[in-house]
Amino acid sequence: MKRIIDEDFIAMLEGHDLSIQNLMNGLFGGNRRSQAYGSSAEFADYREYVAGDELKRVDWNLYARFKKLYLKLFVDERQLHHRIYFDTSASMDWGTPSKAYTALRIGAALGFLAVQAMDRVTFYGISGDECRDLSGTVMGKDAFYSAVDGLETLTFKGSSELGKAINNTHESGAIGGISVLISDFLTDQDWKEAVDLMIQKRREVHLIQVLSRDEINPEVLGKYTLRDPEDRELDYRSNFSKANLKAYRQAFAYHQSELRSFCASRGAGYFTVCTDEAIEEMLFGKAVSAEVIQ
Repeated sequence: MKRIIDEDFIAMLEGHDLSIQNLMNGLFGGNRRSQAYGSSAEFADYREYVAGDELKRVDWNLYARFKKLYLKLFVDERQLHHRIYFDTSASMDWGTPSKAYTALRIGAALGFLAVQAMDRVTFYGISGDECRDLSGTVMGKDAFYSAVDGLETLTFKGSSELGKAINNTHESGAIGGISVLISDFLTDQDWKEAVDLMIQKRREVHLIQVLSRDEINPEVLGKYTLRDPEDRELDYRSNFSKANLKAYRQAFAYHQSELRSFCASRGAGYFTVCTDEAIEEMLFGKAVSAEVIQ
């Protein structure tokens, strides 16, 4: 596999950030604004003094004007923990470039934006019904580059049960952040369970679908042997006609519509990329439009 990132790739990300839609709780020390009030230098609001409040936070200028005690409230800065899940099934090892390579590049970009903002990130690989921690908790750019070295050794094989794998992870999700699931989603409705489980963990959820051009718009006619990389017992020969292609495109459109409508019903983000698109279009076109990146 080619290198996932290089200096030009990192330079392209400078000046961008993850787009966090909801103010969420996290750990002290980051650059994110939480719903809580804290002790940063950025003023947020006032409230009336109640017994037990610290007198040093009273605004005495307001007291001189209104003869009532008001406390200054400040924005609480928090460090969020983002989680990026890769579907590592064999079907991802397809396309030019492969869906696996494209998925890893997108995930690495999101991870870099996280550590650049002083947040934390963890990468996971989903294989079968297992969700494996690929990186540990990544904080800072040095740890990020080490994590990317590990991602470049990742193998894509077998099948993935997205819902069961997410359910089996030990991460509680209590600390705020986004969860991103990157897959081709060419599977049954198990992906719906995965979305619901991440939302139940109070995560801001995004699905990124990675497909090859042949999957989006196949242009084949005649006799072909279709091979399922995840289950060879499903291999079969077929004579592709224009009617077959029309039926495929209708089924594909229905599947895309189901993904889109289900995510919308859950308040989850969703967009599709094609492996032959420029990475700039994926990140600064589609990911920005989907409010994953700003």
